Amino acid sequence: MIQSRRDFLKNVGKVAVAASVASALPLSAMAEKPAHPFTWTRLDPEATADRAYAAFTQLGGCCVSVADAIIGQLADVVGAPFDGIPVQMFTNGGAGYGQSSLCGCIGGAAACIGLVCDKATSSAILKELCAWYKETNLPVYDRGEKALAQVVPGSVNCADSLGKFFAATGITTLADPGRVVRCSCLAADVAKKTVELINAHYGV
Repeated sequence: MIQSRRDFLKNVGKVAVAASVASALPLSAMAEKPAHPFTWTRLDPEATADRAYAAFTQLGGCCVSVADAIIGQLADVVGAPFDGIPVQMFTNGGAGYGQSSLCGCIGGAAACIGLVCDKATSSAILKELCAWYKETNLPVYDRGEKALAQVVPGSVNCADSLGKFFAATGITTLADPGRVVRCSCLAADVAKKTVELINAHYGV
């Protein structure tokens, strides 16, 4: 079927508009979507712990501080695709996601692990991280202000983990400076352990 002059001109116009729109887009918008998992680059566990400790008060909580220590650090060191992830999305994980449920440190770590590992590996590393968290006398981090007490959480739930710390110290509120220090140190410990486990998996 022979295309009419009117249809021909109409189609040419559509192509011209599409080309104009494409040329106006930044190159990043036309780039290929990065494949999962993202490529891991070795991070120093101690530097990661220090960054998480500082980020706790700078960014607002345990979940975002772990995410910033890992994803934020990779964004600084590697750039794309990690620099396309706003770590502020993890601020809602504090205080057990506002429900005293899963510890935000573990939630942030789980997201980081899942970003750079396939499903089977991610599950295995997360399982090991959670076992360590439940069985270790925490927090260990001591390069900032030290926590008033160490406790074995026995659970990955914020209510249980923090409840044991409250019982050991007599602290009763989230606003207490002693609680803030404790959770800052805990975030540092979890970020460090997460990086150690991922580094070990990739042999770096």
